[in-house]
Amino acid sequence: MTGLLKFISPLVHPFGFGWLLLLVATLVCARRRQRLGASACGTAFVLLWLLCQPWLTAPLIGSLERPWVDATLDRAPEADAVVVLGGGWRASRSDFASIDLTGSSDRLIAGFELCRRGKARALVVGGDAPEPPPGMNPSSTQIRGWFQDWKLSPATVHTLGPVVSTREEAHRTRELMDRQGWTRVLLVTSALHMRRSVAAFEKAGVLVHPVACDFQVLRFPDPSPGWKAFPDEEALSMFSFWWHEQLGWLAYRVLGHL
Repeated sequence: MTGLLKFISPLVHPFGFGWLLLLVATLVCARRRQRLGASACGTAFVLLWLLCQPWLTAPLIGSLERPWVDATLDRAPEADAVVVLGGGWRASRSDFASIDLTGSSDRLIAGFELCRRGKARALVVGGDAPEPPPGMNPSSTQIRGWFQDWKLSPATVHTLGPVVSTREEAHRTRELMDRQGWTRVLLVTSALHMRRSVAAFEKAGVLVHPVACDFQVLRFPDPSPGWKAFPDEEALSMFSFWWHEQLGWLAYRVLGHL
């Protein structure tokens, strides 16, 4: 019984339950000979099932991560600074150091580890929201305070301030490099985000060496995604990440940011 309950548990989650309702609507429309309604609901039912299959979404994410599997911490050269792109943390009134580490916090840990290994003497964190929560400092400032209080990093910590995009992070980094006299930085971000990040930084005139982390699919040498009988919400998240990167790349191309 426990195995059966675990098998059907996705159907009681909001997304799975909504997917199941699409099947019910398809059958009801078909029974009433409402062809348009049955076709629309049935198409949505099948499409959502496909988008929630690891065997479909894993190769998409893998195609973004594969070029960077060798861009590891161990192979990183020495540079003037380590630049960690935002997305791995956010401001919080209730968590330690007034920050909440998110699913992309591998970026921050990788940046800290590079500095700990002596790859650079400066650590740059960015990705603040344009307007911090009322009464709170920007989250990157909280990161700097946390590192200083815990003596986590031997490097000097800089912040890029409020930004709204990877492109702005690139231009803020260029300005910081000009002020500090730096010539080369290690760029740390999630592997699936690296292609657009490197292109945006190079467009801004920043010489970078990529250091990828936060691998979603290529965490293992030979990932076997398989398939699911019911929609898999993690697979849907992977598709959302891939779609976001495709739209971002297209938008940057059209706007001349690459």
